[in-house]
Amino acid sequence: FETTYMFSCMWLLMPWLKYYICCNPWIFDLGHRLCQQISTEMADLGGPEQVAEKARYIISWSRQDRETAEKIDIWSFVPHYPLPPPDRRWALGLQAGGGDYPGKFTLIVHTTHAAAAVHGVTEQFVLSNSCELPIYRVMLWYNNPYHFLTGWVEASVSNGEPSQRNKRLGGEHPMWLVTGHSPLVAGRGSWTGSGMIDAFFDYWLPVFVREMREQVLGADIANAKYQEVISQDGASHPIAKKGLSSYKDSPTALGDMQKTATKQHKARSQAAGRKLARLADMHLGKMACNRLQSSDLHGAGQLLDGHSSPTHSLSEERCKLS
Repeated sequence: FETTYMFSCMWLLMPWLKYYICCNPWIFDLGHRLCQQISTEMADLGGPEQVAEKARYIISWSRQDRETAEKIDIWSFVPHYPLPPPDRRWALGLQAGGGDYPGKFTLIVHTTHAAAAVHGVTEQFVLSNSCELPIYRVMLWYNNPYHFLTGWVEASVSNGEPSQRNKRLGGEHPMWLVTGHSPLVAGRGSWTGSGMIDAFFDYWLPVFVREMREQVLGADIANAKYQEVISQDGASHPIAKKGLSSYKDSPTALGDMQKTATKQHKARSQAAGRKLARLADMHLGKMACNRLQSSDLHGAGQLLDGHSSPTHSLSEERCKLS
């Protein structure tokens, strides 16, 4: 039911929200706006390559371990940018947004993967001047009716330079958006638009950072270093208090998501999911996995060799020319 509902909201509402409200040249004086969000630092996770690889595990793997999957399941925003086939560096991604009904929906995006190589090419054009290592470029095309925003978005490991050096190796998410100047779409308190999305990522990123840190250093350290930010236009600086225990008298993004999960009876649906997931460990499930995951169907000599993306499957010679 949840997935069907969210897809239905995307098909029915997003085109109207995009073309009538968020990016309507007949109503608004449109311009460009940079919304830059940088999470709190993650230097304790290793170097930038380690941070990027762990982010890809959470965002790009089609199947995580069950414990991780259930924690991500309660988030109010879940990006999934699947790894592209071997003949191209981009793939369509799916974002699941909204914490509670009726405001739950999915979004479709066009994602280029910095780590993907085609014929040895890994070139990744980056606009941000604080990027330490690029991970994704997410295009919100105007002709894509299934995302309510229009713009160029990057997701990278940040160095925090020059103005937020205390956020070294945090996750940065700069968004160059086409937007109006009206509070309806530019105000942080609005229900849609560039201002809302800037405020939302200030809210969501601490939860993402906590999960990243738990994956590497464990839950105790992740909880002890949990830190939210003062959400505002421009640089959103970290709040002085650190650790989930320090927030016990004030609401947190993680606490909000856990309360919503309880309201939606997530424990019940996740229990059913665990039972279904066990099928993969049964004899029939292992046979299916061995068959489906033993080789890449797009590889040389395989069923879909050369046919994974008819308009983008270029030979090595043509790739060099392009």
